[in-house]
Amino acid sequence: MKKSAFRLGNVLLDLLADLRPAVITAAVTTVTMIGCLSAAHGQDPGVARPAATHPNVTTNDPSAWRAERRIVDVHTHVSPTADRYTRAVRILDEVGVGIAIELGSGTVTPPQNDPNGRSALERAMSLSEEIAPGRFMHHMLIDYSGWDSPDWSVRAAAQVQRGHELGAAGLKEFKRLGLFLRDGNGELIRVDDPKLDAVWAKCGELKMPVSIHVADPKAFWLPRDETNERWAELRDHPNWWFGDPKRYPKREELLEQLSRVMERHPETTFIAVHFANNAEEIDWVDEQLDRHPNLFADIAARIPEIGRHPPEKLRALFIKHQDRLLFGTDFQTHQRLILGSAGDDERPSDYDAVVFYEKSWRFFETADRNWPHMTPIQGDWTISSINLPTDVLRKVYFDNARRLFVRRFPLPTLRAKLIESDFVPDGKLDDEVWQTTQPARIEYTIDRATPMPNISTQVRVLCSPKYLYLGFVAPYTQLQMGPDDATGERFGLWEDDVVEAFIAPDPSTINHYTEYEWAPNGETLDLKLKLPEKDFQWSSEMQSAVKLDNEQKIWTTEVRIPIEKITSKVPTAGDRWRVNFYRHDNAANAFLGWSPTATRTAHEPQKFGWLEFTK
Repeated sequence: MKKSAFRLGNVLLDLLADLRPAVITAAVTTVTMIGCLSAAHGQDPGVARPAATHPNVTTNDPSAWRAERRIVDVHTHVSPTADRYTRAVRILDEVGVGIAIELGSGTVTPPQNDPNGRSALERAMSLSEEIAPGRFMHHMLIDYSGWDSPDWSVRAAAQVQRGHELGAAGLKEFKRLGLFLRDGNGELIRVDDPKLDAVWAKCGELKMPVSIHVADPKAFWLPRDETNERWAELRDHPNWWFGDPKRYPKREELLEQLSRVMERHPETTFIAVHFANNAEEIDWVDEQLDRHPNLFADIAARIPEIGRHPPEKLRALFIKHQDRLLFGTDFQTHQRLILGSAGDDERPSDYDAVVFYEKSWRFFETADRNWPHMTPIQGDWTISSINLPTDVLRKVYFDNARRLFVRRFPLPTLRAKLIESDFVPDGKLDDEVWQTTQPARIEYTIDRATPMPNISTQVRVLCSPKYLYLGFVAPYTQLQMGPDDATGERFGLWEDDVVEAFIAPDPSTINHYTEYEWAPNGETLDLKLKLPEKDFQWSSEMQSAVKLDNEQKIWTTEVRIPIEKITSKVPTAGDRWRVNFYRHDNAANAFLGWSPTATRTAHEPQKFGWLEFTK
């Protein structure tokens, strides 16, 4: 979609945001009809459309990322109730966010009235997985009870260990440190208090990032009256004002305390939220990112602030630090929606939430100047967009988060379309039925989830009563394979360029699975595994065909495997298998996985994703 259409859509969205709800409903229909709202999505809201077959058509298109719901929001707050998870997912589906990190899901401490009961963290994680499986990662909180006890540090480190065992993706620490929490003598507990070192160290040991909030905008330390540019916000939130020097330290001191903590714990990853807690001083943010290799920053609820800076300067900062900036919004579903911030009387609708996210896309993806930002209560000014390159956008929107949270990233799901008729593979993938399927993308290294979009490999799946069909599309620069006239099965095929499928039809015994490999010259390999045993004599009786396009530098593989060789039960709608897909590319020195294992081996069945059969 041309940027002119994108801009027109956003202009209309700005106008609609000021209309009454009844008018908005009609206006939304108009916007959708002329294609402006879908220009920002690449689709009608909530509809996941299949991407084109060629992988490079879509992997550098932000609209396609949203259509495939690849965006990761690293900073959300969702109250752990069924209706709020449901509402959050409905909105996230509509705007193209596939994974959200819920910050502050609770502590691991069991309730006092029921020591054998589940902790708040366990309850939140369990409920979100029941309501919205695979959509949320969760950060734990520390319980500061007994702070003055000599063994508090030991017990706090044990809390982190327990949170890790339960599946917490990270630790969230909000601005209670340095501003609210006090010890037995009434003194504020500092961000850099040595008693907390055991907590930070344990997070580093367990590779659990720490999302930390220590300071707020400068205006929150200025006089709390009508002269303050954030008066509307401070009027409704008096506890956000820290201008009393008898009660609160200076914001600069809080920032320095965090800097000292990061210096002391270089093995621990810190995500300084809200644009490193200092969105108004981007030179300082730049310096801190240079100084601390273990520092990341999310942009949650700070586009209204960073958008005031000269766009060329801010764009340069994003490009310079593209590997350590993370998309986040501070999107919240509680008794009401909160979109970055809110006043007491605000009651945003789901549509308002869509506009909120659309303005984020507008900020990052266009060069628009002087337009109204998404959170008016944060200030009465306009912002200018920064038009990031698509390779930088990828990293900010999802690649950096996938890499940072590779050990906890939710298992992906690929839908296999159930079909009635069969066909013989010819390697072309030009049967119309393939275009009705959802693609999975194999483009991250299996150990560290380093993205390699230039060789992003698509896989699609179909299933008839007799066969499981797989279709791979793999771009390449230079192929390594056996002789062109080689045929049949070859041991050690995995040393050459191949695409692979690992299939475990029974999720209760995921150590029992079959492995398949296909090379660009037509060679194959199949085996059955019952870890640690491997049966290379087993035959799947599969049929496969490969086509090489040396002009476009793409090789395609089309396969069918008899269902009876995989399982005794023909899949029906709703059935789920555990699977993973891989790609070896020697020229790129790459071993890629659909669901990265966070190890050096593909044989990690607990990291296999899901194959779900659908009509």
